[in-house]
Amino acid sequence: MKVAFVQDWFNANGGAEKVAGAILDLYDKEDVTIYALFNKFNPQTRKEILKDRTVQVSVLQLVPFIRKLYRYFLPVMPWLMKQFRLKGYDLILSTSHAVAKGFSSDKAIINICYCHTPLRPIWDQYDDYAASHPLGGSFFYKAFVQYLRKWDLKTSKRVHFFIANSIHIQKRILKSYGRESVVIYPPVRVDKFELNEAPRKEYYLCAGRVVPYKKMDMVMRAFMQMPDKKLVVIGDGWGAKEFRNMIKGHPNIEWHGYKSDKEMMHYMQEAKACIFAAKEDFGIMCVEVQACGTPVLALDYGGYKETVIDGETGYLYQEQTEQGIRDAVGKFETDPLTDFKVIRVNALRFSEERFKKQLGDFVADSMNQFYK
Repeated sequence: MKVAFVQDWFNANGGAEKVAGAILDLYDKEDVTIYALFNKFNPQTRKEILKDRTVQVSVLQLVPFIRKLYRYFLPVMPWLMKQFRLKGYDLILSTSHAVAKGFSSDKAIINICYCHTPLRPIWDQYDDYAASHPLGGSFFYKAFVQYLRKWDLKTSKRVHFFIANSIHIQKRILKSYGRESVVIYPPVRVDKFELNEAPRKEYYLCAGRVVPYKKMDMVMRAFMQMPDKKLVVIGDGWGAKEFRNMIKGHPNIEWHGYKSDKEMMHYMQEAKACIFAAKEDFGIMCVEVQACGTPVLALDYGGYKETVIDGETGYLYQEQTEQGIRDAVGKFETDPLTDFKVIRVNALRFSEERFKKQLGDFVADSMNQFYK
C-alpha cells in the first residue's frame, strides 16, 4: 500500500512528533512518503521518530534559523503546503495542529486527518495570540485572521474523516469546521516511564517547550512569590534567554535547559509534583509524569480534564494565573497525593499499543467504507 503521511513540520521532539512516530511505526511495512514544511530534527530524533526516512520538504527548509522563526512564516504556510501535490497513493494520512491538511490531492484518494487542534491563533485562542502580537489590534491582523479562517474551513472540507486527539478537540472540530470526528487519544510511551515508589525530593517540576502558550513564565513568577518552595524548570526555546534573566536573584528556581528523555524521566520520578499551566488540547507530558507515579497540578482545561483524576492523581486548578498556581501548590502541601501506584495505573490507559490498535482499525474501516 502506498501511503502519504503529512505533518506540519518536524522541529522538536514534542507530543505531535511522538504521535507521528507511532503512526510511522504502524505503517513501517508500507511504502510511505513523508511530507512536511521543514525537517530540523537532530540525528538522534530523526532516527527515533522518522527511522531515518527521507522527508519531502518546502523551501522553508533553506531558511536560516527556521527552527526559531517559523511562526513568522504562517502567512505563506498555506500556499507552501498546497505545493505538495499528492497523487498515486492509496491513503493520505495527516497530523495537523496548523496547516498540514492544506496539501493538494486527488479527491479519489481517501484523506484522513488526525487533528491535534484547529489552528489555535485563529480560533479558540485568537484573543490570547492577538494580545501578544504587536499588530494584534490592527485592521491588517484581523483581515489576515479572516483570510486564514476561510482557508482553514475550505481545506477542512477536503478531509474525508477526522480523528480528534481528545473529547475537547472533538468539540472544537465541530465548532470550527462543522465536522464530526472520532476520538483516539494520542500514544504515550508509558512503558518507558518507570514507577518510583520512593519518597520524593523537595522540588516541583515545570517542563516543556519554551513557547508562549505553555505559560512557563507564569509558573516561575508564581514561585518567585513562594521563596520557600523549590522549582526546577526544564526546557528550551525562543524565550529561554529571557526566562533565565527573569529568575536571577531567585535561588529557589533552577533553570536546567534541554534534557534528554532519559534525563527528563529522572527529574519526573523525583519531583514532588509537576505543574502544567498551558491550555493543552491533550498534554502527553502530563500522562508521562503520571506514568512515573508523580502527581500533577494542572489547569482545569481541555485534555487535562480527561487525563487527570482530580484529588487522586493530581489537582486541577481553575484560574490560569499566578494566584491559581500558588493556590494549587498550597492545596498540595496541605494534602499531598502519595499513592504513586494509583497515579501510574491512570496513565496506563493511554498506551502506545492502544493507540496503534485503535488508529489501525479506524483507518482500515474507513478505507473499506470509502473504497467500497
